[in-house]
Amino acid sequence: MISEEDKNRVRAATDLVALVQETVPLKPRGQDLWGCCPFHGEKTPSFHVIPATQVWHCFGCGEGGDCFSYIMKRENLSFPEAIRYLADRAGIEIEDSNAGARRGTKRSRIIDVCEETSNFYHLQLMRGRDDRPRTYFSSRSMGSDVCRKYRLGYAPGRGALVAHLSSKGFTAQEMIDANVAIRRDRGNLADRFYERVMFPIFDERGACIAFGGRIMGDGQPKYLNTAETSVFHKKRNLYAFNWAKEHIVAAAQAVVVEGYTDAIACHEAGIGNVVATLGTALTEHHVKTLSRFAKQIIYLFDGDAAGQKAAERAIQFIEQSTVDLRCVVLPDGMDPMEYITANGGDALRELLGAAEPLMDFVFRKLEARSDISTPGGRAAALDDACRLIYPLRSSYLVDSYYMQIADRLQIDVDTVRGAAQRVFRTVAGEEANARRREQMREAASRGAGKPGARSALTRPASGSAFASAPVDPAIGDVPYDYVPDDAYGYDVADVAANTGAVQSERADGAAHAASPASPMVLSDLERRALACERELLTMLTSAPDSFRPFAERITEIDWVDPRHESIAWAVLATPEGTSASDAMAAVLAVCPEAPQLVSGGLISSTSKHSAKANIEFLINTLELYTVQRRLRAVQARLRQDRSLGHDERRALTIQATQFAARQRELQRAVGGIADPFVTE
Repeated sequence: MISEEDKNRVRAATDLVALVQETVPLKPRGQDLWGCCPFHGEKTPSFHVIPATQVWHCFGCGEGGDCFSYIMKRENLSFPEAIRYLADRAGIEIEDSNAGARRGTKRSRIIDVCEETSNFYHLQLMRGRDDRPRTYFSSRSMGSDVCRKYRLGYAPGRGALVAHLSSKGFTAQEMIDANVAIRRDRGNLADRFYERVMFPIFDERGACIAFGGRIMGDGQPKYLNTAETSVFHKKRNLYAFNWAKEHIVAAAQAVVVEGYTDAIACHEAGIGNVVATLGTALTEHHVKTLSRFAKQIIYLFDGDAAGQKAAERAIQFIEQSTVDLRCVVLPDGMDPMEYITANGGDALRELLGAAEPLMDFVFRKLEARSDISTPGGRAAALDDACRLIYPLRSSYLVDSYYMQIADRLQIDVDTVRGAAQRVFRTVAGEEANARRREQMREAASRGAGKPGARSALTRPASGSAFASAPVDPAIGDVPYDYVPDDAYGYDVADVAANTGAVQSERADGAAHAASPASPMVLSDLERRALACERELLTMLTSAPDSFRPFAERITEIDWVDPRHESIAWAVLATPEGTSASDAMAAVLAVCPEAPQLVSGGLISSTSKHSAKANIEFLINTLELYTVQRRLRAVQARLRQDRSLGHDERRALTIQATQFAARQRELQRAVGGIADPFVTE
């Protein structure tokens, strides 16, 4: 047992305020210090420390105590381990009064095993007969100086480590607890790592707590890490954090990579604020740890699809702290070590300096994956974007995310909001189904071989939360803004498989589930422009010569439906004097669906204006819609694109001003006559 005297010595030597501030920024409020609780997520501080009495309490989760209870909860330690942890931190030697007890706690003994293992592996690398590991490191520009600095090593296997640790007085159980040895089928103890180059993993204070081993040739697994132990947690610990911490504090910035060699390459290139995750994606614990020292975290992803997916997963941490999350994806599928080798450390620094906000990056990648110039591609991107922000659905900033999506996809924010609610329900259902399947697997595992076990696996009753019913694909009347999916050059089946059903609206506003024949996502401007395009085509095919003087202005129109543009140019390409029937024949040659597309206009039969007035109205209106859509796109870029330089931003501002001026001119022209669409 640890004596009361030693406990009191450790308590007296520990400043609770300094201990807490390693994790939580504290601000004075009266006589106390306040901050956000490190043990549960919150944005309004409810955690306080009383310096005079050296105690803490959180009014949010109800936890509280002294320095021992705080470190027990923060480091997941027992009470004796917490005392020894703080004693080591304060440089105090304490003794266990139990004469039969082994020296040190279980935690300290595991660290002792890891430290001795690290020394053994390092010696095998530097002086061992096998030169393969030295050749391996040398081929990656990691010479003896680098190997010594990072205590790199080589695990020969064949029981060599077990024999060495036994000679140093460590027990079999201590080796197993440290996960450097395992028991074979017959109970014999064997080395866990065999013929691998080794990367020791250190805790924040520089003590060895685990290992990562990489195979030198072909074989699986390529990397083998220490399993979870009482001192090592891959979701909490970070490689190279012990070396990077002071650089992170100095720069107020942390860079996260995905591999040991990547972190080492960055450090050797003079970029010292770099850490690596340990076989996992970025976790909540990693973000909390780094946010103690940095105001900005840059996730440096490999330039492959897996790296980009990792960026999307990291979105969920955007609001878990005040830290600024950014990312850089390296070009040509390179990892950081390859990029530094090819381009040098200065080139990587430039990329890090231009890191973009994580949310901007993932939204931009969604645009790249889908052709958002088409309604179908926009539907796919909208669905993906809504799935992406699902973890943030309860955020008070969710409306700003809706606005970002609307700006990037050039659609109305209400459309995004409606789609998001549908997607959120779908994802929630998928999660519920996944949980149910997991429960069924667990039930099957528990009930295997027991009478009646199959009854636990029966399907849910109709109408339950998990039951699915077939959806009637019938749409009824085709709405005025219907655009077939195949008009845009993508596979409807692929979109359906990747995005699920897409909600759309009928002309009368009734919502229905999208089928392969249903319209995709259109903004309000596009819906109005689509109706205007149909009106123009009806008049154009009926009187081609009347439109020829306006051919140059028609080139300025951004058509919603590319088939409409094909029809217009097929008509205008015919010689002057071409009859309506011959013009229609030219149209049918480029668009077989033309009869349905050019027959829905009503202006020619309902308007009291002359044909010329109606033509001018339609062309002015279509150009107005084009200008408004272009203006919206420019404004969205000015709002969202933080990478714009001064000259680019100035040019876009001038362009927006010109669009706004032209918009006013067209609004006056359109408003100068009664609306031909209105019928009495």
